[in-house]
Amino acid sequence: MLSRSIAIVIASWLPMFAVMLPVGPVHTVNAMIAGILATLLSLAALADDRARVATAVVGGWVALSPFIFSSTPIEEVLTVSWGVTMFVGMIGPFSAAPQIEVVGAPVPVAPPVEEERALPRAA
Repeated sequence: MLSRSIAIVIASWLPMFAVMLPVGPVHTVNAMIAGILATLLSLAALADDRARVATAVVGGWVALSPFIFSSTPIEEVLTVSWGVTMFVGMIGPFSAAPQIEVVGAPVPVAPPVEEERALPRAA
């Protein structure tokens, strides 16, 4: 659940960086659409696991897109690092919702009584 909360913040970085950094038109459109979609899905991921998986798929697409389209090194760094972060944040170890496990109280067992040997006493 922690990484889902962090993913909401990180998801909004991609559209912002697409506007601020000098990236090509293909990657700008891809980053704007995928970033807005990932932001909305990461908000929904707090309540539903299907939205969590969908956000991870969007992150995987963004991470693979510079290898499909021609891209500059800054576009590769931006999209791969953002996509991998979103993918790991949504599927990673801290993405599971908290679970409550109720365990019954242990059954009390009386300890065994040990008999002491009586020593002979002098009168």
